[in-house]
Amino acid sequence: MDKPLILLVDDDSSIRWVLSKALSNAGFKVIAADNGQDALKLMEKDLPKVLITDVQMPGMSGLELMETTKNRYPHLPVVIITANADTQMAVESHQIGAFDYLPKPFDLHQAVSICQKAIALENPQELAPWQEQIQKTLMAEYHQGNQSILADLQTEFEQFMVKQALDLCQGHKQKAAKLLGWGRNTLTRKLQSWQAAEQKLQNNNEGG
Repeated sequence: MDKPLILLVDDDSSIRWVLSKALSNAGFKVIAADNGQDALKLMEKDLPKVLITDVQMPGMSGLELMETTKNRYPHLPVVIITANADTQMAVESHQIGAFDYLPKPFDLHQAVSICQKAIALENPQELAPWQEQIQKTLMAEYHQGNQSILADLQTEFEQFMVKQALDLCQGHKQKAAKLLGWGRNTLTRKLQSWQAAEQKLQNNNEGG
């Protein structure tokens, strides 16, 4: 079986050497470039499974390289190397389509893990449009510090499914609960919880 190809772009030769060594030892085939233009030429010859690029480079920046790459190869996962995990640059990279980012100084195990996840991830073109939208929302919200995004989305999805089930069953809770695969008590509990949360929000808005 061919080794997954990783393209590494960084103008710092020491970073290229260390990352190439770690990824090669983890079972990847690594090719490297020290600038964006050379990276684009390499991609024309042999499209990698993952592109890893530094942000700050002479000439074409890493974000410019990613933007060009996304236009040409929209489903290629791009990993950004950034100087600080807390910078706005990291957030922006996700918003414009980065798969993930590596903060400096980076952990080699993390670098290997990110590449493994990128390759294992199903190609976005195989996702339904609504799944792609959820994926983008998760990425953007999580990396902007919203740690509760999964719970929020789960609640919204459950509320949507409950509404559909009740509509189909003409408001009959027992039938709706059965359709959802829940017990009636579970459905009643969730409805009461959502109603209480909505009432609390309404009271806060009126009080404000």
